[in-house]
Formats: sequence, structure tokens, C-alpha cells
Amino acid sequence: MSIAIVAFIIRELGIKASTLLSDGDDGIDARVRVQKVAYFLKRLGYDIVFEFDLYYHGPYSSELANTIELLAHLGDDELARLAVLCLEAGDCRSIRSIVERLSQYPTGILEVASTIRSLLDAPDYKGDLNGAIDHVKFLKPWVNDGVVKDALSLLRSLGLLG
Repeated sequence: MSIAIVAFIIRELGIKASTLLSDGDDGIDARVRVQKVAYFLKRLGYDIVFEFDLYYHGPYSSELANTIELLAHLGDDELARLAVLCLEAGDCRSIRSIVERLSQYPTGILEVASTIRSLLDAPDYKGDLNGAIDHVKFLKPWVNDGVVKDALSLLRSLGLLG
């Protein structure tokens, strides 16, 4: 059912298939948003089967990227059909409020929050929040204290930060 969950996430985020296929900034942003929402759902214990590794924009799953591309090629009508199927099967009802909440955050905040959370699991930063934040600022020079504050607030609101 993972493909239907991904379709549901895409639809709930209001992303069109053509945007996912775009090579422009809008396409990159859309694909990053789907990746981060799926990552947070997995961290929260939902049945997301994709494995994530730390990458340029934070936690990334190549298998999820392939699924996103496949769904985008199927088009908006098929995305909608699969999203409805996911709801009807009951698999997406429980994640709807989380996806809705995450959709309120800019992609940059999702990226920084997921990167911090991922680093806190890495051997070099295990439990070292300040070290993880410093590393994120090193990796992403555009990150300022306001972005970090918003990212930490998001992590706390999800119960993913002590």
C-alpha cells in the first residue's frame, strides 16, 4: 500500500504531477517536501517502508524518489484515485492530520528539522543537539537562528526532540 500512501501525501500537499516532473526549483521543492513528510511519518511510527539516508537536502530515499517519479508519470487523475483508495482502505486516515500539519511549514524548515533529527541518530552527533545544529549550519549556509528555532519547534511539536 506504500504507493497509495505516497499518492495521498502528494495530493494532500497540493502538488501536481507536472510539478513533480519539473527540473526547475518548483520541482525540486515539491520532491523534497514529499521526501520530508514521508520521513517524518516514518519517524512517528507510521507504516512507511522506505529507508532514508542523509543526503544534500536531508534524509532521502532513492526508492521513494522512484515512486514519486512513477506516480508523477501516471498523472493527476491516477494520483487522486490512489489517494482516495488509500483513504477508503483506512491506511491514510491516521496520517491525514500529520500531513496537514507538516504542509503548513516551508520546505526549508522541513529540510532543516529532518536533517537535525537524522543527525541526532548518527554516531558522530548521537544526542548532541548543538553539534547537530552547528553541522546543519555548516552544510546549509542559508540556515540562520530563526530557521533553526522554527525547525526545533516543529521537532518538539511532533515529539521528536527531547
